[in-house]
Amino acid sequence: MIWIVLTLLVVFALGAAAGVFGERYLMHRTPPPPPQRPHFPSLDEFARDLGLTAEQKAKIGEIFKKNEERMKQLRIELHGRLGDIRSLLKNEIDGVLTPAQKQKLESLIQKHIEQSRRQDERDDRNVQRDDGKNPQEKR
Repeated sequence: MIWIVLTLLVVFALGAAAGVFGERYLMHRTPPPPPQRPHFPSLDEFARDLGLTAEQKAKIGEIFKKNEERMKQLRIELHGRLGDIRSLLKNEIDGVLTPAQKQKLESLIQKHIEQSRRQDERDDRNVQRDDGKNPQEKR
């Protein structure tokens, strides 16, 4: 009789321990961070990987500086054009929706914008933690 009681107590204790550890380690696990997007190599990485001389590194640095403004203008232009296309798309969709659906769509868009903004802030904080640099400098 005592063996049955002890066996039941041991089984109960093992079940409780498994439940506690399972709940703690399996149910409350934080999801893995999203994969990092590969970044374009810096000038120092180029120099190291290609075995550039100091003169070559300086010339390539000047090439980067000359083209930096062109790239900035292109980003501004693309951002504007994408905004125009998004506006056209939204107007076309609004033409199909009822007023209630339009209102709900507007709410969904705002929710998406807010989530995206929060994710960008988290990404920026992670970048700062990774290297101590300003996230804008790393991009």
